[in-house]
Amino acid sequence: MLPPVIKTITVPCPPELAFSLFTTEIGLWWPLDKHSCAAMEGETAQSLSVDCRNGGEFWETDHNGKRILWGSFTAFEPPARLSIAWHIARPPSEATDVTVTFKPDGTGTKVTLTHSNWEVFGDSAQAMRDGYENGWVHVFETRFKDVCLREPLEG
Repeated sequence: MLPPVIKTITVPCPPELAFSLFTTEIGLWWPLDKHSCAAMEGETAQSLSVDCRNGGEFWETDHNGKRILWGSFTAFEPPARLSIAWHIARPPSEATDVTVTFKPDGTGTKVTLTHSNWEVFGDSAQAMRDGYENGWVHVFETRFKDVCLREPLEG
């Protein structure tokens, strides 16, 4: 059994804002030019849509307007926790598990992302885990943290 990928950052905003930025405002920080199905074809996806509720789905709209399912929420508990059955362009039977927790930490929030269940990839499990280990550094530790460092959103 492969260990989960675990990434932890502390951001200078309350859990409610960090949770909202991670979910409803994902388009502000997710790098669709590098981490999307369209990017695998050398293109940039148009958008990422998130239905923010338990059972809600993640969808990429690629460069041609095609919708590609990325996964669905298996838990949606604002502002404390969310879990996603993560299976970008794969069948749900090949889903890994992504859980993100948001805990108050002084004047900010400790955000921990745990990505597990690599065994669904069979012989490719280690390579997939290694890819996500590196990918979450850019996507989560850099891009998500950067958007949390900006001025609070209006409205």
